[in-house]
Amino acid sequence: MAFNYPELMPQMLAERAAQQGDGTALQHVDGSTLRWGEAYSDALRWADALERLGARRGQPVVTIFSNSFDAYRSWLGCAWLGAIEAPVNTNYKGEWLRHVVNNTGAEIVLTEARFSQPLFDIADQLPHVKHCVVFGSLDAAPPSLPFSVLSEAEFPQGATVRERAEPEPWDISSLIYTSGTTGRSKAVMVPWRQLTSSLESGMIPRDRLPGLSLYSPYPVFHITGKAGFYYATVFGNPSVIREAFSPGEFWADIRRHEPNGLVLLGPLAQMILDQPPRADDADNPIRTLVMAPVIPDVDAFCARFDVEVFTTYNMTEINCPIISADGPSTGANYRSCGKPREGVEVRIVDEHDMQVPANTPGEMIVRSEPWELNAGYWNMPDKTNEAWRNGWFHTGDAFTCDEDGNYYFVDRAKDYIRRRGENISSFEVESIVNGHPAVAESGAAAVPSEQGEDEVKVAVVLHPGAEFEPAELIEFLVPRMPRFAIPRYVEVWDALPKTEATARIQKAKIREAGVSADTWDRVEAGVRLPR
Repeated sequence: MAFNYPELMPQMLAERAAQQGDGTALQHVDGSTLRWGEAYSDALRWADALERLGARRGQPVVTIFSNSFDAYRSWLGCAWLGAIEAPVNTNYKGEWLRHVVNNTGAEIVLTEARFSQPLFDIADQLPHVKHCVVFGSLDAAPPSLPFSVLSEAEFPQGATVRERAEPEPWDISSLIYTSGTTGRSKAVMVPWRQLTSSLESGMIPRDRLPGLSLYSPYPVFHITGKAGFYYATVFGNPSVIREAFSPGEFWADIRRHEPNGLVLLGPLAQMILDQPPRADDADNPIRTLVMAPVIPDVDAFCARFDVEVFTTYNMTEINCPIISADGPSTGANYRSCGKPREGVEVRIVDEHDMQVPANTPGEMIVRSEPWELNAGYWNMPDKTNEAWRNGWFHTGDAFTCDEDGNYYFVDRAKDYIRRRGENISSFEVESIVNGHPAVAESGAAAVPSEQGEDEVKVAVVLHPGAEFEPAELIEFLVPRMPRFAIPRYVEVWDALPKTEATARIQKAKIREAGVSADTWDRVEAGVRLPR
């Protein structure tokens, strides 16, 4: 087979299948494996099955999967059909889930059985959906659903395996939902070229990529979760996947399956470092580790586990424009995200997009080669225009740059909260909190966590005479929002600080108030969240 764009991931999968059909593409920590030939033929079969259900080129297909082989089958099935995978956070429910599914306009939803109930709960609010395919055991679908429900066995019936037109660099590989800041979550349109640019950016040094075998315990609805299958496909070495990160199983997985590379979020790295030392800590196969952000004790981490740490700055919309190009991260330079890599332009600018002097905070803006950055936000032209001003993508993040060209993250200019790898929209948290009968108004903001990144704090203003217990608020929120977004801290305020001109809540003042004697702490109160 001959391709016009053999460097793209789906085409590389076809090549692997032709050359190494019986070779292992992915290893799951449960012992199961996915082979190259199987992965490619399954993708073509799923493409045909989706087409038989009515999926079309350029149309999103919503997928709700854990980090599993079926998640990659759905992604590549969409790719070979020309449809667009729209993976949804498996924790979403209620209004969060309704917004995302309706924003895609998708007619087809593929979901694991264990994630189907939240979808069925809002079925009457999903006017576009015509078919839902459920993978795994489902006792029975609720009666009178407004869409058809197919089983895992029914889905591929009659589907054939045949070669199809190849994806092109500007085709959208996925819609990846990222947090809204002053509005609902936005779907980033990620072209296939952007995926290539991001994952071969140099965040993992390029000379180490050919021998890389990645350990990937991240969800497939984030770019990081797609890295495992991407690197395996492009460089031929099987990656190891796990449904979710587990500190207790982390080193056991790695020693058993022997991956040699890893991408690790800073808070997760701190969790690992905080575990009791073992005599064999350095006896592990990991040698190359991307950590973002880098923890202050990076030297101790490297010495204890015998690894080299590199870093990057990235967000879903861009392609790792900043990398640790001058070598590994150490205690001497851990605050730096690195320097701009080849092929991208980066500037730190003021509110008029004018470049600021060295060591002066400003917003980072980025531009690159065609199709190597996001293609905008799906069905949100106003948000696309707002981000893509003056020919540059505006990250909304504040940085400084020193005289040597090193870039340093300062703060989040946007009102989102980062908690253990998840971006949380303050707007979405507030909209649910405001539904509590005692709450007149609320403001959500980030406060520091013991393990880095953020915890969620919500300041609430009560209706006159209302009785209110923070624990009852948490009970109210549990069925209405993802577990990771439920606030840890609750504080009652007489009034929320607002701007005079626009009457917008001043989130900075909520952040600055931090955690005080007046702040209720869910953890200290012993209120546990159901899993």
